[in-house]
Amino acid sequence: MRLLHWTCYTFGALVWIAVSGCDVYDARLIEDSVAGAPPRPPAHTSSPADAETLVFALKDVYIEQSAENAARIGIDLDSAVTTGQDDASCQPRKVDGEVVGQAVVDGNKGIDNSLGASLLPTVGAVLPCLQDNLALTQGRGIGTIILWIRGWNGQRDDASVSAMLTTAIDGTTEDPSVVGYGRNSDVDLVYIQGAQTESAPDPGWDAEDWWYLDPSDFDEDETGEPSLDLPNAMQTDAYVTFGRVVLPLPDGTAFKLIAGDGSIPSDGAMNVVVSGGFMMGDLTEDLEELGHGLFTGRFSIEKLGEATPDIGVCSINATVIESLFGQYADIQSSPEMDGTGAECDAFSLGVTFTGVAGRIAGLAPASRPKLEPCAQGSAAPVDRCCPSQWLDGRTREDTCDTPEMMSKAAAFDRLPNTVQVPVPAPDFL
Repeated sequence: MRLLHWTCYTFGALVWIAVSGCDVYDARLIEDSVAGAPPRPPAHTSSPADAETLVFALKDVYIEQSAENAARIGIDLDSAVTTGQDDASCQPRKVDGEVVGQAVVDGNKGIDNSLGASLLPTVGAVLPCLQDNLALTQGRGIGTIILWIRGWNGQRDDASVSAMLTTAIDGTTEDPSVVGYGRNSDVDLVYIQGAQTESAPDPGWDAEDWWYLDPSDFDEDETGEPSLDLPNAMQTDAYVTFGRVVLPLPDGTAFKLIAGDGSIPSDGAMNVVVSGGFMMGDLTEDLEELGHGLFTGRFSIEKLGEATPDIGVCSINATVIESLFGQYADIQSSPEMDGTGAECDAFSLGVTFTGVAGRIAGLAPASRPKLEPCAQGSAAPVDRCCPSQWLDGRTREDTCDTPEMMSKAAAFDRLPNTVQVPVPAPDFL
């Protein structure tokens, strides 16, 4: 078993917990009264010869936030602690010359998370099973987000590692030598012997799973086929500091959240495309988990308008986003425009997760088909077939009343006990 060289990190973690009050930010910046990303370690901690690899599959993606807990999820993205219009990093929005926006007050130590405070509660009310469906789909290995780290030195500090965010087409506990993609599907794993009709088992989330990645995230080699050696979105400026992996996010980074396999009309996906931000998480000593995971960035009004139909919020189009929710925009989509007096045109966001170690099996033959819950021009019936609704007073019989819904309910039952639904709130809340 590989182990992280953990000298001094345990003490550092205790300081982080004690000083920060368990908010998701770096306490070493507390003297500056901001909740920032931790600094990069010295350059001498890294070498071109570093060759360790880490793979983490993401679960427990927590999006059902409120104004209260959103204030503790994220970091200070704009180097400003906003308490009102006078100290905001951008100006409130105007429509036809009239001010419609307002200064969105930051959370603890300048944390920016307007999306979590103002919009995610609304989405949860419209799509009551969204978070459960995300947990189910990713728990089954369908569209699971994968963080792949290369060129690590195996130490608690490394000034330069390569990292990428990608998506798994499928995942399994079974050895790649006996499973694959058969004659009937390019996206669902089966046992390759015999009739190729027996499905491969789902992931066990025990740090031993195998993941098959989306070929669209990799460029073609000289044979014309996508290659694992040619990722098209590899970041070379990530780092590890005090055992925390930090991935600066460039413009256009996508956090792809798939909520369904297409068997139900309301199945959709949330593609969160940010213009700058960070992804980070803490390595455990046994390297089997990435704890206190955080994805944070700037989500423009334009990109949010593009994303809402894909998740199944068919009535909230780009125009509604602009007129109704634009008032909650709290940040500029371009970091270089912070503090210039420009109008706010984006939402800050913070989403937490947990990463579980895994292994890369290879590339799937094809990407999964795009889910289109609004393809008929109107919203599909509201999906209430999920554990959150059953705990809220509804019954399985009432909410899962079609064969497809009953099959979905059974899929919740089959999840391993390492995947909890409803998703538990982060332990710092």
